[in-house]
Order: sequence, then structure tokens, then C-alpha cells
Amino acid sequence: MRRWQLPKSLGLAGWLAAGVCISVTMLTWFGYRAIREWQRSSVELVQRRANETANLLVTALSHDMYAVQKSVLSAVDRDAFSLQPPHDLSNIVASAFARYPYPESFFAFGSLNGQVEFFLRSDRPAPWAAQRGIPNRFPVSMQHDAAVGRAMIEHIASDVALGRRFSIFELQTGGTDYQVVARLVYHDEERQDLDGVFGFMVNMPWVRNHYFPELTNQIAQIGGATGLALAVVDDGGTRVASTPTAFSGGPVVRRSFPVMFSDPLLMAVDQPAGFAWRRWTVEVGGADDPTLAAAIRGADRTLLLAALAAATLAFGLVFTARAVSASARLTELRSEFVATVTHELKTPIATIRAVGDTLVSGRIATPTAQREYAQLVVQEAKRLTRLVDNLLALSRITDVTELYMFEPLAVDGLVDATLQSFGHQLAEAGFETHVEIPADLPPVRGDRTAMGLLLDNLVDNAIRYSSGTRFLRVGAHRENGRVVLEVGDKGRGIPEDEVELVTRKFFRGRHLNTDGSGLGLAIVKRIVDDHDGELTIFSKINVGTTISVALPISKDDEEADSRR
Repeated sequence: MRRWQLPKSLGLAGWLAAGVCISVTMLTWFGYRAIREWQRSSVELVQRRANETANLLVTALSHDMYAVQKSVLSAVDRDAFSLQPPHDLSNIVASAFARYPYPESFFAFGSLNGQVEFFLRSDRPAPWAAQRGIPNRFPVSMQHDAAVGRAMIEHIASDVALGRRFSIFELQTGGTDYQVVARLVYHDEERQDLDGVFGFMVNMPWVRNHYFPELTNQIAQIGGATGLALAVVDDGGTRVASTPTAFSGGPVVRRSFPVMFSDPLLMAVDQPAGFAWRRWTVEVGGADDPTLAAAIRGADRTLLLAALAAATLAFGLVFTARAVSASARLTELRSEFVATVTHELKTPIATIRAVGDTLVSGRIATPTAQREYAQLVVQEAKRLTRLVDNLLALSRITDVTELYMFEPLAVDGLVDATLQSFGHQLAEAGFETHVEIPADLPPVRGDRTAMGLLLDNLVDNAIRYSSGTRFLRVGAHRENGRVVLEVGDKGRGIPEDEVELVTRKFFRGRHLNTDGSGLGLAIVKRIVDDHDGELTIFSKINVGTTISVALPISKDDEEADSRR
């Protein structure tokens, strides 16, 4: 069995190509990792800024929502309720209205049996308050509402009975929900004697529609939230407030906070009875920042181009390696071909020379022996001629493909001429020869020299590779508007994986131990292609091989058939 070894130059080229591919792969991988790390860092930076902004927004909301209780309610002492009604609270309320937007009204009364005095905004009166026709230039207007006052005292009375310092509850009046926060001022340290109550009311629909959106936008503008989207979501999942910038779909930071306009720490000491602690959520995430989005798109585009370039280079190297491998293989095949052809040329020449020397020496005296030696000379000369014809055909096929002289050719005549030229060789080897050609077979269109060379190579291969049963069959028939010529034997056959390879130039099977140039079937295939024919090989190991050639019928014969 012949083994083909990779040349040193090809091996080095292969290792070099592999090294370059590995280097390109590693470079692409590191580039991919670097770009992904940059993108991850960008996302982490956005998330860190979102964390900071979310904390800032929650802190701002908490401080602002607790400010009225801390700075206004807690600043009033019990002396403020010594006068009835407490008109001296108007200045404190006016200052609170100017600083904080969410209190819609303040209220005060001296005892649970007294009358509740309401301090309303002149520019934003409460929906339940009586409307006055005369505008009030002072920012605070005072009114009485017995119904609202009684409802408020009912809630506060329970907290007074428990001695609490603050009372916080929800109240609905005039179809509007309110959150009420009140400070309870006592005369004694034991909280038994009530001096007065001072508190404020928060219109919950108004703060939902105005307070939270305005405060969220202010934080977004002054808190360095560029490239971030902010939102406040209620306990039902509905967005109460959001910045104009849209969320980008990336990571979103969430912080919850109680919707309570009083300090939860103070309320923890005096837990209000029946008050539902609602918690809303602040959401902060990356917005559709054009700069960041462009940078990420650029990184992805760079990565894609780098990957395409690496893939192109890798494919180029692979194809180059395959081309070098094919070139090296072809070089080896040509080298083997030259050695084989040299041997094939020397063998008949040596035989002819030996026979000639024998005849010249006069050692062959009988006519019968002389004829045998002459026949041997003719046989070897034909063998040499066939080899030279193959070499000339190879040169012609390689360089010139328009040298055929097409004419109508009788198939039986071509077969008879070929079998006659191999007659002595077939008889000497003991071949059983069968010829099956119908008398009415139409002629084919072809070049006489080329068709003779085709048959010579097919018959020569059948003789050369018949090891056991010496059998040769040459047949022809008409099929689908063509003449199908078949040459079969009962030789060693062709392996299935080599059937597609035997028509390549210089190819010889790996299990062959006979002489041959590797050109026969390659020349047959090219002649068949040049004649618009079709070559089919049927072969089975140790059973035999049949080669079928379908050739077009001569046009003159087709026209004659159509006229008939």
C-alpha cells in the first residue's frame, strides 16, 4: 500500500496557517472580551448612577413630605391656642403655604368640644370649602365647616384618649381623599388635659397629579440625572410620575417609600390606629441616551467587523492550506506519473530492442519463431504507440480543445478495429471475448482518432486489471436518443470510495500492483465530455467493472429516421 506523506514545506505552511488562525482567534476573543467588558462597565456605571439618583429621589421625597410636620407642627407651642379662635396661627400657615405645596389646608381647635378653624389657600381653595366671591389678597383665608370638623374630631378623639402626640388618618370629604396629620398639644406631661390641636390636610389626588410629577422633574434636573429615566409607581403598579426620557429596557433600580406626610420614626412611637401604610416605588433606569447608544452600537459594529475580518482571514488561510495541499499532491502525482511513464516507455523499447538484436544475430531460424518474434515487436510497438497517443492526448486536452473533426462513425467498425489491435494480446492471455452490437445501431457523431483512443484505453484497462477470470464484453445499444457503448470485465473491481477519483489525471488506486500511467480514464472522461456524452462506472470488488459511455447519434442519421 502506498502512503502519501506531507512535504516538509507543506507541513510548515500548515503549522504556520494554524498558528495564524489561533492568533487571530485569540485576538478576536480578547477584542470581544474587551468590548464586552467596556459595555459591562458602561452598564455598571449607569446602574451606579441610577442607585445614587434613586436614593437621592427617595431622600428628597421623604424630607419634603416630613418637613411640614417637623418644621411647622412641632414649632407651635401650646400658647398659640390660648386665644379663641387662634388667629395668631395665620402667619405660620402663610409661611408653610409658601414653602410647601402639598398642604391644602391647615386646621386648629382648642378642645374636642370647640369649633375647628380651617386655614385655606387663597389661590387653591379646597373642593369642600365654600367659595367666596371677593378675592382675598392675603395667602390664607379662614373658614368653618361643621361637617368636616366633626368628622375630623371623631378620628382625633380616639388618639387623644390614648394620650398620643400625633394623629394621622385618612378622611374622605366632598368625594376627595385626604390624609390628615395633626399634632396634639397637652397642658400636662401625663397628656391628660388637651390644650389644642394643630394639623394639616393633604389632597391625595392633587399630590398624585401635581406634587410627585413636579418634584420628580426637579430632582431629575438638579440631581445630575442626565441619561437616566425617573418614575414614581403607586402600589397598584401605575406610574404616578415620570421624566420625559423613556426607559431603555436595561437594569432598573427600585426603592420603596411610605406615602405618609409625617415622619415614620415619630409615628412608630405613637402608632396611629387604623391607618393603612401604603408604599410606593421609585424607579430609576438607563434612558435612551443617544451618546451611550451610539457608543454601544459602534462597539458592536467594530466587534462584528473584527469577527468578519478574522473569519475571512481564517477561511483564506484554510483555502490557502488546501490549495497548497492540492498543489503538493498534484506535484507528487506528476512525479509518480513521470516515473511510471518512463518505466512504461522503457519496457516496450527494451523488448523491441531485445527482439531486434535476436533477429539480427540470426539465432532465430524457423519461420514460425520469426513470426512470433515479429508479432511480439508489433504488440510492443502498439503498446508504445498507445502510450504516446495518451501523452499527446494529454497535451492536446490540456492546451487545445477544438482539434476534433466530427463525423458519423459506425460503432461496430470502431469496436472491430480496436479488438483487432488487441487480438494477439487477448488470445495470448486466454480472454473470452463477447461482442454484442445490433446490426441496425445508428452511427455516432465523433472524432475518429479520439473515439479509437477511448476504446483502446477501455479495452486496455479491462485486460490490465483482469486477474482471475479472463473475460471481456463489448456491447452497444440505443437508449433515449443516444448510443450507449459498454466495456465490461470480471476483474478485481474498483473500491467504492475510488470510483469518483479514477477519472482524475495521474490517479492510481491504492491497491494496484500493476503498471499504468493513471491517464487512461482521465482521457476517456475528457473525450466523452467533449463529445457531449456521459460516462458511468459500475464496479464491485472481485466481481468486475463495466464502463458505460453514452454518445449522441449523428444528426444525419436522426434526420433520415425522421424522414422515414
